[in-house]
Amino acid sequence: MTAESFRRHNPGIPFCTLLADEADAEYEPGREPFETVYLDELAVDHPAGFRFQYDELELSYASTPYLIDHLLERGYDGVVFLKQETLVLGSLEPEFEKLARHSVLLTPHLLEPPGGERAVETELNVLRAGVYNGGFVAFNGSEEARHVLRWWKQKTRWGCFRAVEEGVHFEQRWLDFVPCLAPSCHILRDPGMNVGHWNLPERKISASEGGVTAAGVPCRVFRFSGYQFEAPQMVTRYNPHMTVESAGEAARVFERYQAMLEAAGHRECQQKRYAYGCFDNGVTVSGEARRIYHDLGDEARRFGDPFPAGHEGSYYRWLNEGKQ
Repeated sequence: MTAESFRRHNPGIPFCTLLADEADAEYEPGREPFETVYLDELAVDHPAGFRFQYDELELSYASTPYLIDHLLERGYDGVVFLKQETLVLGSLEPEFEKLARHSVLLTPHLLEPPGGERAVETELNVLRAGVYNGGFVAFNGSEEARHVLRWWKQKTRWGCFRAVEEGVHFEQRWLDFVPCLAPSCHILRDPGMNVGHWNLPERKISASEGGVTAAGVPCRVFRFSGYQFEAPQMVTRYNPHMTVESAGEAARVFERYQAMLEAAGHRECQQKRYAYGCFDNGVTVSGEARRIYHDLGDEARRFGDPFPAGHEGSYYRWLNEGKQ
């Protein structure tokens, strides 16, 4: 859906999607409205370990700077990254033009202080998650941008967890450093960009057949972070106080998104098996097993690929036989 919405408003611009999983027999990349990029194509050190140490969500987020770097290596002048659960509702030509002049484009979570009785709670949540939102970032091919990407890849290679008590919120919290590392970085202050649950109360949404506006300007990127197909009455799982019913005209955008998910086969896709969810003997890889592996650092390389369980010296045997 993200690809289709992007191409509708930005015709002729290549769109690539990273498959942070393995393709099953039913997957036909030629029928998709995008070019598929596979994890094997990314320049990740010890890729098997990278896939093992993270769960499904963490892996997709940790891959972000690797995907951007991969596409720049292919010769693109710049890359605009859109996270899953995104609809593009207008042309991104203004951002393409800015990317020609600025090494990195960032979108802040907030453009003005939040109001209401939960204002401080909102601000603290943003501070925990990061000032900038990782759902829309862009890098050009300059050395300054590549320098930041090299640094960001080092961070997500080992530090892409939701561990706010450790100062980490997936790949996103690291973006707070980018304006310091990239002098020509540009912060987008268009209220129609990257509208999501974190700023929805401050950006009055109007929705009609003619389009969607946010704070009186065209809404061009709308995010559905934390939206759950099986709980369409909620705006996001991250805030139990935000319901679609109380979202004003934004409710029409959420209802449209729910219908698009249904039409795209989301219900059926949820039943598919995650390729990196089990050892090769079928035993589920627990969160604890992933974290222990991660905490071993370079020592974990002695196990080779951590997914095969049966051979002598495997991570599975070591984990289950007393970690000797």
